[in-house]
Amino acid sequence: EKKEKPEKAAESEAPNQSGGMNKVLIALGVLNLLFMIGIGAVVFLQFQKEKHKESVNDISLEGEHAAAGEHGGGGEHGAGGEHGAGEAASAKSAAATAKVVTLEQFTVNLSTTVGTAPRFARVVIAVELASDDTVQELNQKMPQVRNAIIDLFNSKRPADLQTGEGRNFLKEEIRNALNSFLVTGKVKGVFFSNFAVSS
Repeated sequence: EKKEKPEKAAESEAPNQSGGMNKVLIALGVLNLLFMIGIGAVVFLQFQKEKHKESVNDISLEGEHAAAGEHGGGGEHGAGGEHGAGEAASAKSAAATAKVVTLEQFTVNLSTTVGTAPRFARVVIAVELASDDTVQELNQKMPQVRNAIIDLFNSKRPADLQTGEGRNFLKEEIRNALNSFLVTGKVKGVFFSNFAVSS
């Protein structure tokens, strides 16, 4: 009888231990589920934020529609008016001769002193080229193009890019850097269609 009592006590403790383990596993499962839901919510909100951002293409298309409304045949001045079809045609032919290539967005580190937080610039650059041959060469040399631009941005401090004068100087530096290795033609102009510096 004495031996049976400890065995019974051991049997009654075993279910309590497994019940405790089950509670821990359930709690961990619930925590894991909440964590995954939180990550999903963050990803969803980030996606929504990116979706509602105006892209360069959106801005370009709006500009084209506005230009068509200003100088089109059905506008305020009509076909025989002051800004009729003749001016619209000349504007289109001038646009057709300009070769503008928009590069993929750059997100690049800027030069900062030791002990300060890293800063970066996010920029979309368009370059105006002399001919179709130059466009083709630029596309073939895109790794060199991107490398030259990244090197220039890496050498700039955030203060260098705060003024219009500083940004214009950077445009000129980019133009000179690209012209140093283009053979078939030259970059005529550099434009920033989107420019932001982190704070």
